[in-house]
Amino acid sequence: IGHHYLILYSNLDMMRKVYSKYVKGQIENAPNSVILLLPYYDSTDKVREVLDSMGINVKENERRGALIIVDIENVITNPYFKGPDIERLRGFTKELENKYDDKTIFVIADMSVFHHVKKASELLEYERTLHKDLKVEKWKELCFYNERDFDIMFTKEQTEELLGYHKDRVITI
Repeated sequence: IGHHYLILYSNLDMMRKVYSKYVKGQIENAPNSVILLLPYYDSTDKVREVLDSMGINVKENERRGALIIVDIENVITNPYFKGPDIERLRGFTKELENKYDDKTIFVIADMSVFHHVKKASELLEYERTLHKDLKVEKWKELCFYNERDFDIMFTKEQTEELLGYHKDRVITI
């Protein structure tokens, strides 16, 4: 069954350490899966550099479609996908789901972008909808949030609601 984790990170080094180990583990343990990395504070080139330093053959994994690295801001501002920013993210991930129908998809996304584009309410609605109908079995997601952005982005009530959706799947690093 799919898993959806909320990860609060205090600095980029900690986030890099977690996502790089996670990606390495997924490539080793689930070689027929697809890993989608959607960074915000790191450039896509920096992500590739970090993964390379972990001994991951980034070019080969990207070539065979096992690893997709795209700046999350480029996804949510892409006019190809209609609707508000969060709908564009859904459209992008739905397209991947259709393309890789037979594979498990691991998504690693830095959701801090929604604070900077002033779309926290859209993000909260996405979380509400996602957790009402969480039937995805071949989908696993790590939603990273910079702690400072997270604290500013939501009211206390919204924070409690969001953390409640994730129950025992909230990690602070």
